[in-house]
Amino acid sequence: MATLNDIAEACGVSKATVSRVLNQDPEFSVAEETREKILSTAAEMNYEMGKKRRYANIRRKLEQEEAPKRTPGIARAMKIGILAYGFPRSNLDNGYYEAIINNVMSEMKRLNPTMQMEFRYLHQAVYEQLEGLDALFIMGKFSVDPENELVKGIPYKVIVDYPAPAQAFDSIQVDFKEVVYRAMDYLRQNTDGKVGFVGGEDHLTRLTDGKQFPCKDARLKFYESYCQEKGLDASENVWITEWFGAEDGYQITKKIIEEGNLPKGLLYAADELALGGYRALSESGIQVGKDVSVVSIDNLPYTSYLTPPLTTVGLNMSLLGKTAAMALDSQIKGRDYSLTFYTPVELIERESCVKKA
Repeated sequence: MATLNDIAEACGVSKATVSRVLNQDPEFSVAEETREKILSTAAEMNYEMGKKRRYANIRRKLEQEEAPKRTPGIARAMKIGILAYGFPRSNLDNGYYEAIINNVMSEMKRLNPTMQMEFRYLHQAVYEQLEGLDALFIMGKFSVDPENELVKGIPYKVIVDYPAPAQAFDSIQVDFKEVVYRAMDYLRQNTDGKVGFVGGEDHLTRLTDGKQFPCKDARLKFYESYCQEKGLDASENVWITEWFGAEDGYQITKKIIEEGNLPKGLLYAADELALGGYRALSESGIQVGKDVSVVSIDNLPYTSYLTPPLTTVGLNMSLLGKTAAMALDSQIKGRDYSLTFYTPVELIERESCVKKA
């Protein structure tokens, strides 16, 4: 079966040009001779328009669909599902996915100011919740079967913060190896002694029945690999709590202190954990930035207002959300191949680490 690459090579143009011509992109300008060559070559090669391409002009489709049932001139809204890991808890207790989702929605509206969109939070992580959707954003760790009929029926799909199954979706991710390695390098440079890790239990949600199964968090995985590479013993300096919330961080840090196991440096897997850790340390008379070094991951807005301000590796939730929206938008406009994109991260140095003399 002929592919876009085959047509592009035969015509001497890029794959993107072929895709936009075949999808009749109204915003794409190309010489008429080139357009005719691409169309004739595609016909000669018996190129078949795939399912995603048949949906390429979704704006027109949405405007025409169910026309007798609506007010004249008003299109049916595009139904966009949002499935977030741990929902609704992830949005109530953790600003990470909330920030990503907010940016997804605002960027989709900015990119498509004339398109009516209906965003739907999916309150149950089961396949049946996907029925009737035009597009889907999946936030976090879900086991998704790309061959499931309901999944296949959604033309536009993006997974955020987790690898896509068999490259069937676009995937917008954070490189957590870079995140953890940067944080650990910085902590070791500013800590005389051991550096411990405080994380939460992680789970993979199965869409077949909504059940969750334990899985190793990427941040813990790369903390352990870092220690192994550097010849450090990680076994006695890892504490895992139930969730990634502030109360969890408070309770586990309090336990570490009470047991007399507080290391000189602590890497918290999330800002919410560090927020609770700050309180436990303060209640015990332990000063962050003087008695113990603390680094976290996320860079949620409040971290610069803590006392002392928290050094953290910024995951740029705004960019994650906007990039996910742009990926979905480019699918709607005709892109017919999957992509994986890693957003950049940044170590934001503040005052929560002990400075070596």
